[in-house]
Amino acid sequence: MKLSYEFYPPKELDYQKVVNEFLLMEKYAPRFVSITYGAMGGSQEKSEGLIKAFKENTDVDIVAHLTLVGKSKEDIKKIIHEFKSLGVNKIVALRGDSLEGKFEAHPEGFFNTADFVKFLKEFGLEVYVSAYPEPHPDSEGFDFDLNLLKEKTLAGSSECISQFCFSMKSYRELIDGISKKEIKNNLTAGIMPIYNIQSLCNMAAKCGIDIPSEIIEQFSEDQEQNERAAVNICIKQIKDLQNMGINNFHFYTLNQSSLILKILDELSLTQ
Repeated sequence: MKLSYEFYPPKELDYQKVVNEFLLMEKYAPRFVSITYGAMGGSQEKSEGLIKAFKENTDVDIVAHLTLVGKSKEDIKKIIHEFKSLGVNKIVALRGDSLEGKFEAHPEGFFNTADFVKFLKEFGLEVYVSAYPEPHPDSEGFDFDLNLLKEKTLAGSSECISQFCFSMKSYRELIDGISKKEIKNNLTAGIMPIYNIQSLCNMAAKCGIDIPSEIIEQFSEDQEQNERAAVNICIKQIKDLQNMGINNFHFYTLNQSSLILKILDELSLTQ
């Protein structure tokens, strides 16, 4: 089992606190850490601050998120040079969302994520992209997302990280779709530990993700029971995905280590 973790710049700018959470999980030798990036530039400097903190305190490989929304090609070039100056040569290339909610392409930028990937490859970057077991809210449907993934792969992306998903049926369809369309892109499954079921449901609703009722029903006012349910759900999901041939897992950490450590500690005893 190969692991990676996602972190984001904290509002209070306590970068060391985030790094410390990572250090607690470092024993599981992650392939990389991804650092999220502000869609319209609001947190770009904060993202770079967090990258610097990781570089100063760890040897972990860094993959930086970069969105195309609201950016001209010249803007993107400047950001690429900033990342490279920090020793970052791997990018998660994303469309991103406009602040108003509806996506609008920059007139001197990119509308198509595949073209964005091709542009990033011209700078010698390794490019990761997103994959969707359930359709993106702005998508025309599952096949539309799958065809876009193929375009992004042909443009030069080497690995796709899935949106979090709790439906194994949807994951199975994604895996089968990638195979049928002969998409040569390594699939890493995005895993979301459940720290708070209501917060998760709110987030999922914005992302067009269905949380099965059998998962929601496992949570109550009992925090100890909730933690055990969260660990069991995650472990079962990982094992189900391994049975489907997936062995790369990307944890959406929410800048926390406690649940992930319990999950990985238990998994390590069963591997």
